[in-house]
Amino acid sequence: MAFMSARKCIGLDDCLLKGVCRGQLLIAVAKDDNNQRLPLAWAVVENENTITWSWFISLLKEDLRLGDGTSFTIMSDMQKGLDIAIKELLPACEERWCARHILANWSKNWRGLQRKKQFWKCARSTFEVKFRENLHELSKLGNGGTGIVDNLIYYDKQYWCKVYLNCEVKSDASLV
Repeated sequence: MAFMSARKCIGLDDCLLKGVCRGQLLIAVAKDDNNQRLPLAWAVVENENTITWSWFISLLKEDLRLGDGTSFTIMSDMQKGLDIAIKELLPACEERWCARHILANWSKNWRGLQRKKQFWKCARSTFEVKFRENLHELSKLGNGGTGIVDNLIYYDKQYWCKVYLNCEVKSDASLV
């Protein structure tokens, strides 16, 4: 099985289907030894919610023998109901959030190339001191207030900032 030699990081995402077949496409991918995307599973469901994510993850858990999720990392973009399903079915896995999706959401209020560059400096910080320094620099781009930093820290840094992530699963690339 190709997945057994893949990195221990699984990306979960969804896509809205608008054509003849309406619904949501749920997908699980990993990266193989050549750093290529490896599709693991997909399903079409009527709605994206905790019940459908729980069903999808339970099948994935059984097929891939994930157990309680020990030594695995799940990366997502904070889909509806997914966090509850992960905590319930894979309580020992590390959860990560896709920084690109956080940037897209955060940038709705804080646009600009300098802010984007400073966001990535924050996300890629490998030491807490450097992370705080990068947040301080970001605050200078916030029109005189800390609102810019508060809006970013709203997305729990434990899930997207490199300094707080487990070093066992190393991947700078987005999976999904």
